[in-house]
Amino acid sequence: MNKVVCAVMITYNRLESLKTALAYYFNQSIQPADIIIVDNNSSDGTKEYLSSLQNTRNIHCLFLSSNIGAGGGYTHAMAYALERLNPDFFWLLEDDTYYEKNALSELLHHIETSSYDMISLKGFKNKFGSTMNIVSNNHLQPVHSALLDGSLINANIIRTIGPPKKEYFMMCDDYEFCLRMKKNGYKIALTSIQSANYLHLGGEGKFTQSTLWRGYYTSRNHLLILREYFSIVDLLSYLYKQLKYLVAAAVYAPDRWTRIKFRLLGIWHGILGKQGKTLDPNTMKFIKPSKAFI
Repeated sequence: MNKVVCAVMITYNRLESLKTALAYYFNQSIQPADIIIVDNNSSDGTKEYLSSLQNTRNIHCLFLSSNIGAGGGYTHAMAYALERLNPDFFWLLEDDTYYEKNALSELLHHIETSSYDMISLKGFKNKFGSTMNIVSNNHLQPVHSALLDGSLINANIIRTIGPPKKEYFMMCDDYEFCLRMKKNGYKIALTSIQSANYLHLGGEGKFTQSTLWRGYYTSRNHLLILREYFSIVDLLSYLYKQLKYLVAAAVYAPDRWTRIKFRLLGIWHGILGKQGKTLDPNTMKFIKPSKAFI
């Protein structure tokens, strides 16, 4: 392989899933030159496990002092890679997705033999008030928005427009990054080859604590994105979507008033421009935001 691929994985308190994900990673038919694993201050033994892997098999482990989310993890990992490893491509991984052995080889083939700057395994299209998965029936299908998990990205994109934004903490960083790529003339494609098993740990179930804080961050971050990439149609779509969620919570959720409160606070904090980790997912308590929205 002539091109240097640097894999990046962000992890937080998923030790057993992380071990399995790494087993799939090491079974790739083509191995990346390096993998950077960012631990977002786990408390379940992840740090000790990763410490035992440090500097073996081209593994670089970064241990953060607090949980700063996926965007923050990408920011640290990509800065580290660009300064020390000089990669041609970033392969973005998650600790709850298991990639088949041909995943990287197929992604690399597609990106090197096409004009696309990012090849993804999952893509989306936005309809008024909803988001729908795209199933690619073609060799490569252009998309406007894609899941970063499993995507292969030309490293020059990061050098030019920066990494996924740490200001979102959790949720919507994929969507904003794709909008930023499109704004700067880069192209994204979805491959029809299904080479990954997405577990989506933490996002299952309708009325869990996870869906509670996700509702807050999704409503807040989509509004932050709307402020930066404004259109009347997107504003109306956002309002309609939030109204649907609020009505659904009022009708179906056993903790309806709590869910309504957190979603409305997400909308309000988006209006105020609050960024970063403002709600602790573990305690569900609000904390001082990292910085004001500019």
